Amino acid sequence: MCRLSTCGTCNGKTWFGCGLHKETVLGPIPKEEWCSCPKSEGDPYPPMGSMPSCTLV
Repeated sequence: MCRLSTCGTCNGKTWFGCGLHKETVLGPIPKEEWCSCPKSEGDPYPPMGSMPSCTLV
């Protein structure tokens, strides 16, 4: 399952996981907020980001 992540290079929104659910993860996020790093050829979605960290409260 993919999860929302933040790119460590440009701080844009990206995804992390298997890649099968990136459309679902990034669908509600405006494209202006997506990671702006170079994409893979033929893939409209940004490259995979780092594993999101957990915050314990």
